[in-house]
Amino acid sequence: MKQLSIHTFRQLSAEDFFRICEVREQVFVLEQKITLCAELDEQDLYATHITLSEEGAIVAYARCYAEDGCAHIGRVLTTRRGKGYGREVMLKAIDVCREQLGCRHIVVHAQQQVIGFYEKLGFRVTSDLFDECGILHRTMELE
Repeated sequence: MKQLSIHTFRQLSAEDFFRICEVREQVFVLEQKITLCAELDEQDLYATHITLSEEGAIVAYARCYAEDGCAHIGRVLTTRRGKGYGREVMLKAIDVCREQLGCRHIVVHAQQQVIGFYEKLGFRVTSDLFDECGILHRTMELE
């Protein structure tokens, strides 16, 4: 059975945040070779964390936060690709940005290989390619 959870950092238990860090390390550090110091940052303290769990394991995750008048969604991941879990978490993250953070303008830094995923959600490319942590990205925005 799937369970979708939405928590600010202060609402997360130590174990919940440990599980989030564990899955982010698996995807971003081990699979994508991003350094751990670049993957964890101070935004975690201010972000709303969205997890989708199945049978007790996090299968999808995103975080969102407001900055400079717009919302940012990042650290989007899924461990079970092709099941719609990433889309489910992103739709909830968009809702959180609009309803809880009060932002209509939403920004993501999308890895080049998943731009189509974000386009299907209504995001549009607004930048040239740029390197972020050794991976090519483009800024994408949703109004």
